[in-house]
Amino acid sequence: MYIPKAFEVSNKYKLYDFIQSNSFGILFSQVENGPLATHLPFLVDENVGEGGILVSHMAKLNPHWENLNNKEVLVVFSGPHAYISPTWYNEGNTVPTWNYVAVHVYGTVRIIDKKEEMVELLSKTVDFYEASMPNPWNAQFDSKFMDGLMNGIVGLEISINRIEGKWKLNQNHSIERQQNLVNGLKTSNEYNSAEIARIMQENIDANNKN
Repeated sequence: MYIPKAFEVSNKYKLYDFIQSNSFGILFSQVENGPLATHLPFLVDENVGEGGILVSHMAKLNPHWENLNNKEVLVVFSGPHAYISPTWYNEGNTVPTWNYVAVHVYGTVRIIDKKEEMVELLSKTVDFYEASMPNPWNAQFDSKFMDGLMNGIVGLEISINRIEGKWKLNQNHSIERQQNLVNGLKTSNEYNSAEIARIMQENIDANNKN
């Protein structure tokens, strides 16, 4: 990912937190016939290995997993994004752009097919996504129904080799210009304008404290 220095975020814990909050990613890999991509939910565990791991699962009928073991892949996590109108700068010689937040993870895949590991993976996944529910669903993995479903999926563990974060929020412009864009974003209901405005304001406030 092309990351100008002004937009680079290298704090790994900030990147891990971002993945947890934007955990539905896209897994990319390359085969002889061309690139493959699959949309998947991921869990991140920064305490495993040197750089942490991502875990997920996909349908066995999806051929994407068949050539992944021990291969390097890219997982892309996209956050809020919004169109930036040049009219919001309140000055000339400006052009449109797009502000966004994204994290790219490069890692090596280990295919998980043992039942015990699959149960552990799925238990953690269910617990993570059900945590915010008023009455969390409790999976019964020892039931015949669940056992049949597990036979139709395969698990993935990705050892993280490299992680990149890009917060493109007009940090290469003056604070005054950035504030003008925040004000402009607050007038828009398109895309994730309100969230981008909030993140930009956080950056502005942090810089003002320094």
